[in-house]
Amino acid sequence: MKSKTPSKRSFGGAAGLSKPVASAKSKAVALLARREHSQSELRAKLLQRGYESSEVEEAIEWATSHQFQSDERFKLSLFRRRAPTFGDRAITAELGQHGLGDVKSISETDSDAHTLTGEEDRAYDWIKRRQFSSLGTVLNSDAGIDQAQLLTLKSKVYRGLSARGFEFGNIERAWRRILAEFKSNA
Repeated sequence: MKSKTPSKRSFGGAAGLSKPVASAKSKAVALLARREHSQSELRAKLLQRGYESSEVEEAIEWATSHQFQSDERFKLSLFRRRAPTFGDRAITAELGQHGLGDVKSISETDSDAHTLTGEEDRAYDWIKRRQFSSLGTVLNSDAGIDQAQLLTLKSKVYRGLSARGFEFGNIERAWRRILAEFKSNA
């Protein structure tokens, strides 16, 4: 037999969603406990859950003033999550979706700016992680270097990195570093 006690959140009535039981502040803290959120993202999530806009703004202001929410921390967190796989253009586009500027604004404001690696170094690491064995097969062949295979691999690397938002010049320098490393080890 079903219980007739009301659930924590009901969806009845002509107005649609009823007001949530938990306060917007507590929900904001719960969301921020899982991961960093930008102010705009946090605002959208709270409004989606049925909180009044004045209550949402108050909760965001409170979370920011108590340092639970920080757009600077969010930018750095997003950069660190995306940097191993994506270039500056892609990261800047994602930051722009949150209305937070670009990658250059991170390095200017971050106190740990020395921990942020450059795009060329990240491209080099990506090539090493993803294509090193293929490159070793092509360059360490007993019959000599097969230029057609090397060109095919180079185009694959360039397409992969440019699709991930890396600048062409940084891809080129990373590719040359990889080739130089192979030649010095041979």
